[in-house]
Amino acid sequence: MKVRPITEPAAALIDECVDKVDGGGIIAVPTRRWYMLCADSANAEACRLIFDGKGRPITKALALVMPSNEAVAARFSLSAGARRLAECLWPGDLALLLPWLLPEDGERQWWLGKPAMVTRDPWLLGELAARTRNPPATAVVSRSDAKDPVDRQPALTPAEVARFVERTSTPVDLLVDGGICPLGVGLTVVDCATTPQVVREGAVHPRAITAALGTEAT
Repeated sequence: MKVRPITEPAAALIDECVDKVDGGGIIAVPTRRWYMLCADSANAEACRLIFDGKGRPITKALALVMPSNEAVAARFSLSAGARRLAECLWPGDLALLLPWLLPEDGERQWWLGKPAMVTRDPWLLGELAARTRNPPATAVVSRSDAKDPVDRQPALTPAEVARFVERTSTPVDLLVDGGICPLGVGLTVVDCATTPQVVREGAVHPRAITAALGTEAT
Protein backbone atom coordinates (compact mmCIF):
# COMPACT_ATOMS: atom_id res chain seq x y z
CA MET A 1 0.00 0.00 0.00
CA LYS A 2 1.42 3.33 -1.07
CA VAL A 3 1.02 6.27 1.32
CA ARG A 4 0.80 9.87 0.14
CA PRO A 5 0.55 12.81 2.57
CA ILE A 6 -2.22 15.26 1.91
CA THR A 7 0.33 18.09 2.19
CA GLU A 8 1.69 17.20 -1.24
CA PRO A 9 0.56 19.33 -4.22
CA ALA A 10 -3.17 18.89 -4.52
CA ALA A 11 -3.25 18.47 -8.30
CA ALA A 12 -0.71 15.64 -8.33
CA LEU A 13 -2.41 13.90 -5.42
CA ILE A 14 -5.86 14.09 -6.98
CA ASP A 15 -4.46 12.88 -10.30
CA GLU A 16 -3.01 9.81 -8.63
CA CYS A 17 -6.21 9.08 -6.73
CA VAL A 18 -8.26 9.38 -9.91
CA ASP A 19 -5.89 7.10 -11.79
CA LYS A 20 -6.14 4.43 -9.09
CA VAL A 21 -9.94 4.52 -8.91
CA ASP A 22 -10.46 4.67 -12.67
CA GLY A 23 -8.00 1.79 -13.02
CA GLY A 24 -10.12 -0.48 -10.84
CA GLY A 25 -8.17 -0.03 -7.62
CA ILE A 26 -9.20 0.80 -4.06
CA ILE A 27 -7.94 3.82 -2.16
CA ALA A 28 -8.38 5.00 1.43
CA VAL A 29 -8.99 8.70 1.96
CA PRO A 30 -9.68 10.91 4.98
CA THR A 31 -12.92 12.77 5.58
CA ARG A 32 -13.90 15.04 8.46
CA ARG A 33 -15.53 11.98 10.02
CA TRP A 34 -13.13 9.04 9.42
CA TYR A 35 -11.18 7.23 6.69
CA MET A 36 -13.15 5.77 3.81
CA LEU A 37 -12.48 3.03 1.29
CA CYS A 38 -13.22 4.24 -2.22
CA ALA A 39 -13.71 2.46 -5.57
CA ASP A 40 -15.27 3.01 -8.99
CA SER A 41 -19.02 2.62 -8.44
CA ALA A 42 -19.43 1.02 -11.88
CA ASN A 43 -16.74 -1.60 -11.21
CA ALA A 44 -18.49 -4.59 -9.63
CA GLU A 45 -15.26 -6.42 -8.82
CA ALA A 46 -13.63 -3.45 -7.07
CA CYS A 47 -16.80 -2.87 -5.04
CA ARG A 48 -17.00 -6.57 -4.15
CA LEU A 49 -13.46 -6.38 -2.78
CA ILE A 50 -14.63 -3.68 -0.36
CA PHE A 51 -17.46 -5.96 0.84
CA ASP A 52 -15.03 -8.85 1.22
CA GLY A 53 -12.40 -6.82 3.05
CA LYS A 54 -14.93 -5.43 5.51
CA GLY A 55 -16.87 -8.64 5.97
CA ARG A 56 -19.86 -6.52 5.02
CA PRO A 57 -23.20 -8.16 4.17
CA ILE A 58 -24.22 -7.53 0.57
CA THR A 59 -27.55 -6.23 1.83
CA LYS A 60 -25.74 -3.20 3.31
CA ALA A 61 -25.04 -1.06 0.25
CA LEU A 62 -22.06 1.21 -0.33
CA ALA A 63 -22.51 4.98 -0.30
CA LEU A 64 -22.37 6.82 -3.62
CA VAL A 65 -20.53 10.16 -3.75
CA MET A 66 -21.89 12.39 -6.51
CA PRO A 67 -20.16 15.41 -8.09
CA SER A 68 -23.13 17.79 -8.21
CA ASN A 69 -26.82 18.16 -7.43
CA GLU A 70 -27.49 18.14 -11.16
CA ALA A 71 -25.76 14.77 -11.49
CA VAL A 72 -27.91 13.42 -8.65
CA ALA A 73 -31.11 14.64 -10.34
CA ALA A 74 -30.06 12.92 -13.56
CA ARG A 75 -29.93 9.49 -11.90
CA PHE A 76 -32.33 9.63 -8.96
CA SER A 77 -35.91 10.63 -8.20
CA LEU A 78 -35.96 13.72 -5.99
CA SER A 79 -38.99 14.80 -4.02
CA ALA A 80 -39.44 18.45 -3.07
CA GLY A 81 -38.07 17.66 0.40
CA ALA A 82 -35.03 15.88 -1.02
CA ARG A 83 -34.30 18.87 -3.25
CA ARG A 84 -34.47 21.25 -0.28
CA LEU A 85 -32.09 19.09 1.74
CA ALA A 86 -29.68 18.87 -1.17
CA GLU A 87 -29.78 22.61 -1.83
CA CYS A 88 -29.30 23.57 1.82
CA LEU A 89 -26.95 20.89 3.18
CA TRP A 90 -24.85 19.55 0.30
CA PRO A 91 -21.97 19.18 0.05
CA GLY A 92 -21.76 18.06 3.66
CA ASP A 93 -22.12 15.22 6.17
CA LEU A 94 -25.56 14.17 4.93
CA ALA A 95 -26.70 11.16 2.92
CA LEU A 96 -30.09 10.80 1.25
CA LEU A 97 -31.75 7.49 0.48
CA LEU A 98 -33.04 8.04 -3.04
CA PRO A 99 -35.01 5.91 -5.53
CA TRP A 100 -33.38 5.33 -8.90
CA LEU A 101 -34.94 7.07 -11.87
CA LEU A 102 -34.44 3.83 -13.82
CA PRO A 103 -35.25 0.89 -11.51
CA GLU A 104 -33.07 -1.40 -13.62
CA ASP A 105 -30.01 0.63 -12.57
CA GLY A 106 -30.63 -0.40 -8.98
CA GLU A 107 -31.03 -4.03 -10.05
CA ARG A 108 -27.84 -3.97 -12.09
CA GLN A 109 -25.75 -2.20 -9.46
CA TRP A 110 -26.76 -4.27 -6.44
CA TRP A 111 -23.81 -2.94 -4.42
CA LEU A 112 -25.38 0.55 -4.42
CA GLY A 113 -28.75 -0.53 -3.05
CA LYS A 114 -32.43 0.24 -3.68
CA PRO A 115 -32.84 3.02 -2.68
CA ALA A 116 -29.25 4.19 -3.02
CA MET A 117 -27.42 6.06 -0.26
CA VAL A 118 -26.28 9.23 -2.01
CA THR A 119 -24.06 11.98 -0.66
CA ARG A 120 -21.86 14.90 -1.72
CA ASP A 121 -18.57 15.55 0.03
CA PRO A 122 -17.05 19.02 0.57
CA TRP A 123 -13.44 17.79 0.58
CA LEU A 124 -11.29 15.09 -1.04
CA LEU A 125 -14.09 12.69 -1.95
CA GLY A 126 -15.92 15.56 -3.61
CA GLU A 127 -12.81 16.38 -5.64
CA LEU A 128 -12.60 12.74 -6.71
CA ALA A 129 -16.26 12.61 -7.68
CA ALA A 130 -15.73 15.61 -9.95
CA ARG A 131 -12.83 13.92 -11.72
CA THR A 132 -13.34 10.16 -11.78
CA ARG A 133 -14.93 8.36 -14.73
CA ASN A 134 -17.80 7.23 -12.49
CA PRO A 135 -18.89 8.49 -9.06
CA PRO A 136 -16.96 6.81 -6.22
CA ALA A 137 -18.56 4.12 -4.07
CA THR A 138 -17.40 4.29 -0.47
CA ALA A 139 -17.48 2.56 2.91
CA VAL A 140 -15.81 3.31 6.21
CA VAL A 141 -12.47 1.65 6.96
CA SER A 142 -13.52 -0.93 9.56
CA ARG A 143 -14.38 -4.59 9.81
CA SER A 144 -18.14 -5.12 9.93
CA ASP A 145 -18.08 -8.64 11.39
CA ALA A 146 -15.08 -8.45 13.72
CA LYS A 147 -15.23 -10.03 17.17
CA ASP A 148 -12.56 -7.63 18.40
CA PRO A 149 -14.24 -4.25 19.13
CA VAL A 150 -11.06 -2.48 18.02
CA ASP A 151 -11.45 -3.87 14.49
CA ARG A 152 -15.07 -2.70 14.35
CA GLN A 153 -14.16 0.90 15.18
CA PRO A 154 -13.93 3.24 12.17
CA ALA A 155 -10.34 4.22 11.36
CA LEU A 156 -9.58 7.78 12.49
CA THR A 157 -5.82 7.66 11.79
CA PRO A 158 -3.51 6.37 9.05
CA ALA A 159 -2.12 3.82 11.52
CA GLU A 160 -5.61 2.37 11.99
CA VAL A 161 -6.03 2.14 8.22
CA ALA A 162 -2.73 0.27 7.99
CA ARG A 163 -3.89 -2.10 10.74
CA PHE A 164 -7.12 -2.77 8.82
CA VAL A 165 -5.22 -3.52 5.61
CA GLU A 166 -2.77 -5.82 7.40
CA ARG A 167 -5.46 -7.78 9.24
CA THR A 168 -7.92 -8.10 6.34
CA SER A 169 -5.58 -8.22 3.31
CA THR A 170 -7.84 -5.73 1.56
CA PRO A 171 -5.99 -4.65 -1.61
CA VAL A 172 -5.77 -0.92 -0.87
CA ASP A 173 -3.50 0.61 -3.51
CA LEU A 174 -3.15 4.07 -2.01
CA LEU A 175 -3.67 5.67 1.39
CA VAL A 176 -4.01 9.45 1.52
CA ASP A 177 -2.56 10.46 4.89
CA GLY A 178 -4.72 13.28 6.20
CA GLY A 179 -3.70 12.88 9.83
CA ILE A 180 -6.37 12.41 12.48
CA CYS A 181 -10.02 12.69 11.41
CA PRO A 182 -11.67 14.83 14.09
CA LEU A 183 -15.38 14.01 14.15
CA GLY A 184 -15.57 10.23 14.49
CA VAL A 185 -19.29 10.44 13.67
CA GLY A 186 -21.13 9.05 10.66
CA LEU A 187 -23.27 10.69 8.04
CA THR A 188 -26.78 11.72 9.00
CA VAL A 189 -29.04 9.60 6.78
CA VAL A 190 -32.47 10.77 5.63
CA ASP A 191 -34.86 8.46 3.79
CA CYS A 192 -36.36 10.51 0.97
CA ALA A 193 -38.33 7.75 -0.74
CA THR A 194 -41.53 9.42 0.53
CA THR A 195 -41.76 12.10 3.24
CA PRO A 196 -38.17 12.81 4.39
CA GLN A 197 -37.42 10.96 7.61
CA VAL A 198 -34.18 10.78 9.57
CA VAL A 199 -33.24 7.10 9.81
CA ARG A 200 -29.76 7.55 11.29
CA GLU A 201 -28.54 10.51 13.29
CA GLY A 202 -25.00 11.65 12.63
CA ALA A 203 -22.87 14.71 12.03
CA VAL A 204 -25.70 16.91 10.73
CA HIS A 205 -27.88 18.05 13.63
CA PRO A 206 -31.60 17.17 13.47
CA ARG A 207 -32.45 20.86 13.80
CA ALA A 208 -30.50 21.53 10.61
CA ILE A 209 -32.65 18.93 8.83
CA THR A 210 -35.78 20.58 10.19
CA ALA A 211 -34.60 24.04 9.16
CA ALA A 212 -33.79 22.85 5.63
CA LEU A 213 -37.17 21.20 5.22
CA GLY A 214 -39.06 24.07 6.80
CA THR A 215 -41.15 21.50 8.70
CA GLU A 216 -40.72 19.10 11.57
CA ALA A 217 -38.64 16.12 10.46
CA THR A 218 -39.86 12.82 11.91
